[in-house]
Amino acid sequence: MDPNEPVEVYTSFSPAEAEIIKGMLEAEGIASEVAGESQGGFTGALPEVSVMVHAEDADRARELIEAHMRAHGSEESED
Repeated sequence: MDPNEPVEVYTSFSPAEAEIIKGMLEAEGIASEVAGESQGGFTGALPEVSVMVHAEDADRARELIEAHMRAHGSEESED
């Protein structure tokens, strides 16, 4: 796998939550992007958004996200 290939490390139905995770990862030195924010959904259905990082950072990003979720007591969806 290409170390710069984008890999999904987190998903949420809340773009705001995805942005918080993105900011947390970037504060830890991991470049990240939120994907899917502008995708339209079916009427009444919320589109899922993803936080993407480079493949080489994926394991560390997942560990940081898990620690963040434990510290903040969140039960949101994660990958």
